[in-house]
Parts: sequence; C-alpha cells; structure tokens
Amino acid sequence: MASTKNAHPRLGTLGSGIVLSLLIATSAYAADERPTHRNNFEITPFAGEMGGGKFEDATTAGDRDVDSDTDYGVIFNVNADSYERQYEFLYARQSTSVQGTVPLDMDIQYLQIGGIVNFTDTSRHVIPYFGLTVGGTRFEPDATGLDSATKLSFTAGGGLKIPITDHIGIRLDARAFVTVLNGSADIFCASGNTGGTCLIKGQSDTFVQYHIGLGVIAGF
Repeated sequence: MASTKNAHPRLGTLGSGIVLSLLIATSAYAADERPTHRNNFEITPFAGEMGGGKFEDATTAGDRDVDSDTDYGVIFNVNADSYERQYEFLYARQSTSVQGTVPLDMDIQYLQIGGIVNFTDTSRHVIPYFGLTVGGTRFEPDATGLDSATKLSFTAGGGLKIPITDHIGIRLDARAFVTVLNGSADIFCASGNTGGTCLIKGQSDTFVQYHIGLGVIAGF
C-alpha cells in the first residue's frame, strides 16, 4: 500500500545517484578508452521516479491526481540486425496513491515491447538512444470490490548507456508512458446489492505519466 507523501526528497536522492554514476563512469575512462565489445543481449534492472497522471472523481467531477512515487522494473534488449538496433521488452511497476477526499492506493503496471536505436558514433564515452514501445497498462486499486482495469498504452523516450566494462554498464532512462482511455468512461467500478457504483472516470482520452530512472546493464 502506498501513502500520500512529498516526492521531492526521492527526486533529490535519484539525482544524486545519477551524478554519482556519471562520476564513476568518468573515472572508468581515465585512460581515454571505452569497451569496444558489443553484446547480443542486455538486461537492465532499474529504479526511478514516476510522476503525472490524473483521473476525475465520478461523484464530484473534481480532479484526482496520482502521486509521484518510486517505480522499478526491468528492461531486456536483444540485438536486431546489429547493436545499433535492438528489440526492447520493458516491465515497470509503481505503487502510489490517487488523491481525493478519500485517497485510493493503487498499483500501476506497464508491460511493453518495441525497439530502440543506439547512436554509437555520436560520443566516445556514452551511447545515446531513442525508442518506442507498445503494450498494456494494468491499474489495480487497493480497495475491496473495485475492479482492476487493463488498457492499451505506449511509451516514447530515450537516454544514455554508459559502458564500464565489456559486460557491465549504467543506463539513464527517461520516457513518457501514455495510456489510451475511452474518454470520460468509468474505470474503477464495484457491484453490490443496490447496483453498480464507479469511483473514478478517465479525465480525457489519455493518461500520461513521466519516468526517469537509473539502471545497471548486464550484457552477454
């Protein structure tokens, strides 16, 4: 269960982690060299911060913002025809709260498949990349009797890969998660003896969250 809390300390911690990672990577290149080996597969467990997202209260028509909170997951990449182009499989999970008169704890999960392009010739010490994925979003409210919901979603984003050795590196990832909703359709509903009730509606056609994360690449 998640609780409503200020996300700024976590953002500061994440930012410190990113700066520390960059310093480590810089020291690894003190000899002005970088690994030239290219792996066929990469697996990257990550943790980060996810913010954004808004619903509408079905009773009062007021806004119900989703709290910014920690997210975590794993990214798996497989080379397509070369290292420059990779297939990507992504899983991310956030445990958070939806604000309102009565806050609602909720888990949000993303399962995505797509691809990225690694720009290996643009920098000596880092590899920028850009990618797109498509998949599904699973909303799981932590309240008795409320239904979960699964919706179509996609992501767009990019970041940096910083190789440390031939098989280990650091990945900085930033992306937008866009979930397709059916306009103002009711989402989380419960059925009872007196009929069905719904607590939350989609505020628009899309539900958008933003993520920044730090991961460790293991290549093979």
